[in-house]
Amino acid sequence: MPMRSRNLSLACCFLCVSCQAGSLQLNSLALDTSLFTVSRFASVPGPLALLDLPDGSLAVGSYANGIVRFADSNHDGVADGTGTTLYSPPGARLGLVRAGGYVIDSNYGTYYSGSVTPTITLLQPGATADAPLTAAGSLQFGFPSNWEHNTPGIATRPTPGKPGSYDLVFNIGAQFDHEASVGTVQVSGLISGTLDGDSLYSVTLDLSGSQPAASNLHKVASGIRNVIGMGFQPNTGDFYFLDNAIDGTGPLGDEPPQAEEINRIAAADFGTGTPPDFGYPSCYVQYRTGAQVGSGCVAPFYAIQPLPNGTALGSEAEGVTLFDFAPANFPVGFNNGIFIGFAGKPYGTGAANEENAVGYYDFSSGNFIHFSENSQDGVYQPIGIRATADSLFIADYGAGVVYEVTAAAPEPAAAALCVSGLILALLRRRSGWGRRTEA
Repeated sequence: MPMRSRNLSLACCFLCVSCQAGSLQLNSLALDTSLFTVSRFASVPGPLALLDLPDGSLAVGSYANGIVRFADSNHDGVADGTGTTLYSPPGARLGLVRAGGYVIDSNYGTYYSGSVTPTITLLQPGATADAPLTAAGSLQFGFPSNWEHNTPGIATRPTPGKPGSYDLVFNIGAQFDHEASVGTVQVSGLISGTLDGDSLYSVTLDLSGSQPAASNLHKVASGIRNVIGMGFQPNTGDFYFLDNAIDGTGPLGDEPPQAEEINRIAAADFGTGTPPDFGYPSCYVQYRTGAQVGSGCVAPFYAIQPLPNGTALGSEAEGVTLFDFAPANFPVGFNNGIFIGFAGKPYGTGAANEENAVGYYDFSSGNFIHFSENSQDGVYQPIGIRATADSLFIADYGAGVVYEVTAAAPEPAAAALCVSGLILALLRRRSGWGRRTEA
């Protein structure tokens, strides 16, 4: 299958060995770029999902190299070396999260090293931070042939009222590009079942024993197309997910008929009652016009439209992928929202890729901006997004680069807590105790 801008089908030939990496620039038309510092944190072929580890290092899930750990011992925004491989079966890592003492890996990779079954794997850390991860159980997905969207995204939260248990959320994407699914998908491993397409599911993982156990497999949403980025908001517990828009047709086939979506399920409603229907394929907000098409579905929390700051048609961001909630210690205006990665166009950089922005939606104002603008030379597909308390990591899949964005200075409220220059420096760079966790 060729790679489409909104499908995120990752062609094995598109790795950084054939690309010339640039340097990610923040969007001076939308923000004061002096508030931030951008550094090239690490290089790895095909970086996708990112996860901060308890010791302050960063795990990079790649398309070709498995899960690679990078440390930054002096907190200068540049990894110490080439990294240590923690886990390396073939496939592309589109999700990395934590639950209890486990790392959970979502693996999709039918184009790399032959056919790879989409799998979600629970991984046990070793005795040291750089020791290999060991598989302790998995969910394996039997997609029928030619299923359009077999890319599993993942998110976790502690199960309410069940210490030692965690809810694992994953998607079963649409069978087709713009039609409702008619087939089903089999899941096996820690739990077995028959799953519908166009849906989000949750399963409860009991991690209190020597081996993980799974139960309570149930649907939590329907009417979704191609979800990869998802997560529970810290403090509120609300569940957010991004849905990737239907591909366009005709002479302007790269224009989707619908807008890319940010969706939300309130914490109190998650997993209760009838699963909410988010409308795919017939109910959505039209791209560019903002008109409502169809009825009876849950409206998107926010429909992402082109921004009128650059071209006659507006500046685009298409192909929503991964996201994370903003670093708590970022400047006001950038510390209460979500940062979003976009796949953009296949193979393109510079003017050939007018869709590959990094977006930011601000919960306080309801505004959406391009934190990093599209069409930058040497920037291909800024897909991977991971936030810690004081850093934002952005993984450019095509260029093979992971960037780190930090605040140039701490907020006054944070500075008031500092008792020495050392603590101030720690607030400006990643630190183990300052990282947010899912568990």
